[in-house]
Amino acid sequence: MKRAIFFDRDGILNRVVMRGDLPASPRVPSEFEVLPWASEMVHAAKDAGFLVIVATNQPDIGRGLMTKENLAAMHDHLQNSLPLDSIEAAISGEDSDPRRKPNPGMLVDAAHRFKISLADSWIVGDSKKDIQAGKNAGVGTILLQTIYNSAAHGTADFNFSSPREIINFIKGIAVSFSKSFLSKTAETASSIDAEAIEKMVSVLRNTRDNGGRLFFIGSGGGAGHASHATCDFRKLGGIETYCPTDNVSELTARINDEGWENSIADCLKSMRLRSGDAVFVFSVGGGNEEKNISVNLVNAVKLAKERGASVLGVVGRDGGYTASVADACVVVPTVDADLVTPLAESFQAVVWHLIVSHPDFQASTAKWESTK
Repeated sequence: MKRAIFFDRDGILNRVVMRGDLPASPRVPSEFEVLPWASEMVHAAKDAGFLVIVATNQPDIGRGLMTKENLAAMHDHLQNSLPLDSIEAAISGEDSDPRRKPNPGMLVDAAHRFKISLADSWIVGDSKKDIQAGKNAGVGTILLQTIYNSAAHGTADFNFSSPREIINFIKGIAVSFSKSFLSKTAETASSIDAEAIEKMVSVLRNTRDNGGRLFFIGSGGGAGHASHATCDFRKLGGIETYCPTDNVSELTARINDEGWENSIADCLKSMRLRSGDAVFVFSVGGGNEEKNISVNLVNAVKLAKERGASVLGVVGRDGGYTASVADACVVVPTVDADLVTPLAESFQAVVWHLIVSHPDFQASTAKWESTK
């Protein structure tokens, strides 16, 4: 899921027009002036990895005080001046309009269209309506406090008296995400089932000591891990190890002739997978035949079970088919539904490096550990 910062328009990105004693929206292009800090503010959001979406009430359209053509011209100017991902405008003057702030419609609509996690997003505004819209949508709220919005002071999650403070805050959000990711990594590590790893070490040691072979399989990132792990288990673990997906010519020929779902199993057949061997799966979901997800891995695991080979795996989510039949398996716990893949794949690497470093399995040390 993506993150976004929703910016109110008038008073945040462009200068308000005073009509009497009240701040108002410009109605014609000649009144429209992009504020001097707008570019730095928007670029700070983009640099921090956010989508930038403008969410603006423009009821003067619905009230007949401004033309749609003038609004389009002003928004063209804004889009040409700033790297915006979208401009959302509520043109109705009716408070019942679900898109008109303080209702959250503009934010919710954009979230659906761009696959945005509202819980990880923010709104920057200068009115109570902006802040309430953010709260109604479930985003973090940031208020620019000015002389004309004193009634709104202190109503947001974060209240700043200058654009510079907001810019600095946005720049800091990227660091906060990094800290959050590392915190969730630590949480995942503390939740891993260490006994499951010990069982995997035992199965692998017995496989090696009894002359069995080891086959690593996976798709996508799992296939990349399988290739790397094959090197480590051969070199550091002293076990005869293979990665069927390393041979691109054979793999693609089998996909072309026999189908993706049978490609890895047929490779294993040609390599004469047998009782006493072991198949080690790297997969985010572990395979699910009913949902037609990673069926190539499901069929390879079925073959292993049919031939009496051991099955091991490091998988995410609920472990899927692999976890349901494995002799030993680590299921990487889900600590954040938006980070299932990066954390599962990260801990696949952690677990296999743990195994080849384990004193009950390691056959030789790596270069840097043996160099004093």
